[in-house]
Formats: sequence, structure tokens, C-alpha cells
Amino acid sequence: MRRFRPLVTIAVLCAALLVGCARKKPPAPPPTPPSQSAEDAARGVVINYMQHLQDGNYAAAHALLSADSRKRHPLDEFTRYARAGITYFDLSSARAKLVAPQRAEVTLHLEADPASATVVAVREGGKWRVVYLRGRPGFPYP
Repeated sequence: MRRFRPLVTIAVLCAALLVGCARKKPPAPPPTPPSQSAEDAARGVVINYMQHLQDGNYAAAHALLSADSRKRHPLDEFTRYARAGITYFDLSSARAKLVAPQRAEVTLHLEADPASATVVAVREGGKWRVVYLRGRPGFPYP
């Protein structure tokens, strides 16, 4: 029995070495979150824009404008127009429709009126932005 002890020890060590060096499966990657649709992203930016206006956070609303809209309306002018009056929309009513790969129309219903308004959003550099060329910041006309 003693004469087999070194062989058994070597066999056990070899087995342990083989098990320890065996290839392990890499862990599964975390699940990819579902991507946001273009309509949902455009709807989200318009809702955030309107919420910032309603909250009086004009700089944050201005930052969500398209590059052309920011160029046409510097922050001081934008703030002055926004303070002159805000239209309140039922933000939960927002519905977006993609009208081109980089352009969406988001329709919002007024809170105290059955009327609605459509706000245009464009995708710039992978981010959706609000188009405000004329009108008031809270009721932009593209």
C-alpha cells in the first residue's frame, strides 16, 4: 500500500491540475436593454423641453433646441420670450410620428382646451432636438 501512495498522490495532483486548468465558459454578457425607438426618443425630448419651460428652467429647455434654433434664438432672447407666456400641455398626451429618418412630429394636447399642437424634433449627432424657428418657445412653429 505504501508503495502506491506516491502514485496516488501524483494522480490526485494531476487530476486537480487538469480540473483547475480546464477552460471555463466566459460569463454571459449582461442583457442588452431594449433600444428606444426613434418615436419614443423624439417624444421624450419634446416632453423634457416642455417640462423645463413649465418649470422655468429656460437654459435647460434652450439646450434641447436644434443647432439652427439655438443660433436663431440666443439664450437671453429665448428666456425673454419664454417668460412672456407659457402654454400648458398635457404631456402624457404626447404622440410622436417619424416623418423622415431624422425628423419627427410630436403632437401634444393643450391642458384646458381640446386643441393640440405639433412640435417638430430633428435628430442631430444621434440626439433628438426641438425645432423652434418662430412663435413662442412654449408653442414653437417650425
